[in-house]
Amino acid sequence: MRLKVTMSFDKNGLVLPMNYQQILQGFIYRQLDSDLEFRAFLHKNGYIYGKRRFKAFTYSRLFGKAKYNKENKQIIFDGPVTWYVGSAIPKFIQLLGQSLLLKNDLRINYTKVSIDEIQYEKDPQLPDNKIMVKMLSPITIYSTFENHEGKKLTQYFSPFDPAFSFLIAENSRKKYEAFFHEAFTDHVQITPVSIQKRDKVVTRFKDIYITAWNGVYELEGPIPMLNFLYNSALGGKNSQGFGMFEILR
Repeated sequence: MRLKVTMSFDKNGLVLPMNYQQILQGFIYRQLDSDLEFRAFLHKNGYIYGKRRFKAFTYSRLFGKAKYNKENKQIIFDGPVTWYVGSAIPKFIQLLGQSLLLKNDLRINYTKVSIDEIQYEKDPQLPDNKIMVKMLSPITIYSTFENHEGKKLTQYFSPFDPAFSFLIAENSRKKYEAFFHEAFTDHVQITPVSIQKRDKVVTRFKDIYITAWNGVYELEGPIPMLNFLYNSALGGKNSQGFGMFEILR
């Protein structure tokens, strides 16, 4: 399921650093305080596959009228914004939606937020196992390895790298198996359709630089997997605000 949230602010708008994903993540976790055990499970553990932990939720960028302050490296939203949050866990969406509706003092980066509208969006009815998708938050996929000195290095892959589709498929399989506790023996294929230079995003989360990509892709796989990815997102670092997409057709 997904939430489509429309928010507004006072006349000063919402001022955020250019890399604001961590602020939105913290805002989400604070709204789950009506079930502290569930919040702790998501924050500390999640769904485990080997050494990997998946949280099964994601969120988009903020969409709305904005201006940039390059000197202070800030973005200022001076009108209503639209925000999407998705999860494969119905309880997550329920708790978050209730909190946004019932709390009187919601704040993002110390700015008071007014909730104008919340829409609950159910899973789409997919007519086929091949869909066209557009990223609502950039997709990232990477591999971590040690060099000859024993130092850990991370390599991020572009959509044009042959490893990109393979790693997305493996990531999807691991998330699916961790969440459903059953083997996934089918296949997922992602193919870039429309990727421009401006779609490349280099951002920062907790002092870690991340390379990710917006754009349009063709996504093919069994419908249960496509629905799962629609709610939990593509690629890595989903709970940090990466890999959410909308379906174009």
